[in-house]
Amino acid sequence: MASRRSKPSSSVPEDELKDLIMKLRALLPTEINRNNTTRVSLWRLLEETCNHIKRLQSEVDGLSERLYELMASPNTSTAEADILRRVFEQQ
Repeated sequence: MASRRSKPSSSVPEDELKDLIMKLRALLPTEINRNNTTRVSLWRLLEETCNHIKRLQSEVDGLSERLYELMASPNTSTAEADILRRVFEQQ
């Protein structure tokens, strides 16, 4: 007996889905975003989104490491460290 996929009972209306896809495309710094008229498969859009998120995570990790090194460095003045602490407190 073949299994069938059924639509979820709380499916998103098509116009809302299209709006969400357009918003997602606008967040990507790739060719997908540059030409809004280009038809791109949902799979490709999700793949690009995942790749972009991975790049951002890697960038955050690198910046966190640099910040840690800066804060731990004996060359960092107290004034510089205080500025960094104030910036973090504002967040």
